[in-house]
Amino acid sequence: MASKTKQAGMTFWGLLVIAAIVALTTILFFKLLPPYLEYGKVTTAIENVAKQPGTIDMEKEQIKAALQRRLDIDDVERVNLSKDLTVEKKPGATTIRIHYEVRVPIAYNVTALIDFDHSAQASH
Repeated sequence: MASKTKQAGMTFWGLLVIAAIVALTTILFFKLLPPYLEYGKVTTAIENVAKQPGTIDMEKEQIKAALQRRLDIDDVERVNLSKDLTVEKKPGATTIRIHYEVRVPIAYNVTALIDFDHSAQASH
């Protein structure tokens, strides 16, 4: 009488599927990380300009120039302040907002679209 042994372990195809998932996740991570790091620099720049003394009294062009200096220092290239910057003045407060999109090519005709939006309020 032959004894039946139960085979344990992963099949080749199972291992291949897991390897493909890990590879795809790693590719996505490294492709999407730079835009998010750059967004962190943009939010820091907005917050710092909003906290700067006298920002509430500045005109849009002055705020734009202050932001552009900070973005140039941090090597931020994906933000076009002429198009992406909004400055809203209200009595006692000024809101600085940057809204922009980043397209990240993943593979062939697959592209990730990331929508970034951050605002800070400068007040007395």
